[in-house]
Amino acid sequence: MAKPISEYTDPTELRNLMDNAKRLNRDDIWRDAFRRLCTLEGMDQSDPRHRDYYETLAAYEQLLTEKNGRTTRANRTRQKLKNKGVVQCLEDWATNSAPTEGFDLLTQKGLAELTGEFLVLKNRDRFSPAAISAAKARLAPHLAQGPNVTPIA
Repeated sequence: MAKPISEYTDPTELRNLMDNAKRLNRDDIWRDAFRRLCTLEGMDQSDPRHRDYYETLAAYEQLLTEKNGRTTRANRTRQKLKNKGVVQCLEDWATNSAPTEGFDLLTQKGLAELTGEFLVLKNRDRFSPAAISAAKARLAPHLAQGPNVTPIA
């Protein structure tokens, strides 16, 4: 009997599971394995905001990897994280006039809850009113249609 996806701790095993799920047209298994893979990336973070950020980063990098057909790291995002920190990265993403590539990739897959904008709304107490307003406006069309996301007022 196969072990539950929630018990996987090896990213390579999860990626293999995702590849097999995709080949077998099992979107449900792909999505569960994808979410577990993202969760593993943030597990070492003690601050819940940082944990969420690293899950978002892992999601973006995995979708980039799939899009490019080779392992792809979000080097510019990681450099910005190192230089400015989690809160400023999220603030900048939300207030940028155009959505990031990560936002587009994640929302196209129905994963709006893994965007930086969603994290801004989830942690309103840490962000400017401008960032909150921009994040809400950018997410509105995606939250309305996604079955996996609960709208945040």
